[in-house]
Amino acid sequence: MKKFSYRACTSAGVALRGTIAAESAPEAVRILAAEGKTVLRLRERREFCLPDFLWLRRGGITAEERIAFLHELAALLGAGLPVHEALAQITDGAREGTYARMTAALYQAVLRGMPLSQAMALQRATFSESLIGMVRAGEESGMLETILHEAAAVLTEAHVLRESIRSALAYPLFLLAATVFSLLLMTVFILPIFAALLRDLGAEAPLPTRVMLALSDALAAHPYALIAAVIGGCLVIPLLLAQPVLRLHVDALLLRIPVLGTFLGLAAWQTILRTLAILLKSGIRLDRAVALARSMTGNRALADYLGRMERNLVEGRTFGQVIVHAPYVPQILHGMLAAGEAAGDLERLLQHGADYCRRRAAAYSTRMEALTEPAMIVIVAALIFFVVLSVLLPIFDTMDALM
Repeated sequence: MKKFSYRACTSAGVALRGTIAAESAPEAVRILAAEGKTVLRLRERREFCLPDFLWLRRGGITAEERIAFLHELAALLGAGLPVHEALAQITDGAREGTYARMTAALYQAVLRGMPLSQAMALQRATFSESLIGMVRAGEESGMLETILHEAAAVLTEAHVLRESIRSALAYPLFLLAATVFSLLLMTVFILPIFAALLRDLGAEAPLPTRVMLALSDALAAHPYALIAAVIGGCLVIPLLLAQPVLRLHVDALLLRIPVLGTFLGLAAWQTILRTLAILLKSGIRLDRAVALARSMTGNRALADYLGRMERNLVEGRTFGQVIVHAPYVPQILHGMLAAGEAAGDLERLLQHGADYCRRRAAAYSTRMEALTEPAMIVIVAALIFFVVLSVLLPIFDTMDALM
């Protein structure tokens, strides 16, 4: 999904400026035209981007807000309210902010006669293609309430997995950052004192001490270069990750990391299989369901594979034939899903497959949490040992020389 800046005017001649998310410039023009805006200027924006799987927000609202919106809308529809009245109640109960503006925009669009799915499509920065496809299928099949509840369940599972990753990485990353900061302080303020002492005694510094002294001199001579490098890295790395080709390679590399890669793959396939089951239940063709599920992967490498899977299905291959080559799908599921397709029960077995991936992902999450803490302790201990060695070795050498 790309973002575009635009200048437009309404039929009344009112000038407008803003941004819009769309797959292409022509699609952005069509969306704006559907809102009654005549485009005067349209330009693609380049923005910072973090890995999708670790996103806290999409379109300015949090994952919790999106899940709560789907559950609340489904509950109001289940109570017998029409869509526009349900949206009106949600809008009235929303506090000011991005969430309130989102619900108000949906309400206004539905009030003008748009189906809910089309109104959500006008806010593609907030709602994914697969979610819009689910809602559209729910409207066509008369199962909108059920589909909304199931879509919320899928988003909840994905959100729980993202939070488990953050929880597993938070403490080790904090420990590493605190250690590096402490070592920098020692390098800048303590080591120069020992360097002066060694020069006074005429002792030769051992290799670890020379390495740390060289680092200390570099930091003392160019402190602003370090600050500029840190700030530049924080700005440049997200910008580089926004490039599709580099992002594809980074996501593929993440999947190759032991334990973490397996966990990410299982977590992604859990969401993919669950989404496919809901889309098939809604009456969407399998190849189209695979295309819609691409937006739920959170991993560009897996999304690229789903694109190839879609093409294979269009060419006439069965789901059982293409799932065999899918990365990180447990082998036990290959035969089960192929049998489900042959028996006409693919939807139910996709749900079972998603449950199996969820259990395996939870096991790998526990294993990852168990491994990260001792691994970080070893890394931190090695860093501290090197610094302490660089300080103690010259002291021991000096004592030997005096004796």
